[in-house]
Amino acid sequence: MTKKLNIVSFNVPYPPDFGGAIDVFYKLKSLSEAGVQIDLHLFEYGRGRPSELEKYCDKVFYYKRDRSFFKGIQLTPYIVASRKNKELIKNLNASAAPVLFEGVHTTAPLKGKALKSEVTLVRMHNLEHDYYNGLFRSEPNVLKKLFYWVEAKRLKRYQKNLNAARMILSISPSDQSYFEKNLSAESTFVPAFHHNNKVRHLKKKGYFALFHGDLSVWDNRKAAHFLVGIFGKLDIPLIIAGRTEDKKLLEKIELAKNLKFISLQNQEQLDDLLQRAHINIFWSSNASGIKIKLLNALFNGRFCLVNNPVVEGSGLEDLCEVVDDEKSLVYKAIQLMDVEFSDEQYFHRKEKMTAYDNKQNTKRLLEILNF
Repeated sequence: MTKKLNIVSFNVPYPPDFGGAIDVFYKLKSLSEAGVQIDLHLFEYGRGRPSELEKYCDKVFYYKRDRSFFKGIQLTPYIVASRKNKELIKNLNASAAPVLFEGVHTTAPLKGKALKSEVTLVRMHNLEHDYYNGLFRSEPNVLKKLFYWVEAKRLKRYQKNLNAARMILSISPSDQSYFEKNLSAESTFVPAFHHNNKVRHLKKKGYFALFHGDLSVWDNRKAAHFLVGIFGKLDIPLIIAGRTEDKKLLEKIELAKNLKFISLQNQEQLDDLLQRAHINIFWSSNASGIKIKLLNALFNGRFCLVNNPVVEGSGLEDLCEVVDDEKSLVYKAIQLMDVEFSDEQYFHRKEKMTAYDNKQNTKRLLEILNF
């Protein structure tokens, strides 16, 4: 029997350099290696058309995202309306293969009866209305703040359309609990896909604390400023890694002897930093989905020092040092820099992270698809 699948992605997932792209890329790679023939449908807006995707897909279709003003004033959420595309439905209907929609962003074809496929799955990367509420609370720009508030309201109202799907694939235990309570569609927890094969056993102490992330996102920039303000007063070396044009952040880092900024260029560079860091710090004001960068640190690093929104409902709480205020953060950072990451902690982490094995979760997807 031919195992054929349509995957509709909200963005081009290569390079896999942010959370959603990582999950999409390594999922399609794992499915391809398991013998699934994939037609990949992508909304392109600024990330190009990488040939790397053709290694894992039979066909790759690109669609232009309509980011016009009109799409922003509809009742349908902007992230959905801007990806509504007749050519997409035509190409999906060219075969009777199941369809995996990546993110609520791509689910416009679920409305109505235009889509022929009887097997439709929706991968939810987080609770989008909660995510946009978080952006609304943290965004300083008034116009952006208004947009995020409106979009959160639209997304909350829109979520009933997900009941048309055969199954929802949630990315965290807390998201799974939400879908079970609020939607009639069947749902199941399928952990995030990623590039890691094993938990590294790092016996020696690391050298510094590390905070990394996409610094074009306000929540990450806000966290970076917060951490720079704290660690600039301590003796602990702190590296901020990412890409940014935030001149104020870079100036603050330059003024402190124990702070350093590194411009991240690739995954290999990041993995090297994770393995040399003694503490990986994750700080967020937005509790949503699961932080794939945290998974990466749990596979490749030592201590993870986080606040509650980073791990709440993830099932990974006991693998991290969880604090929620500046005083506790300082105390715990000083304490951790003086102790080694023990064998006992490593073996506990190794056992817990078996749930995030790509091959195991690919097998689960194949069962859901009846392949």
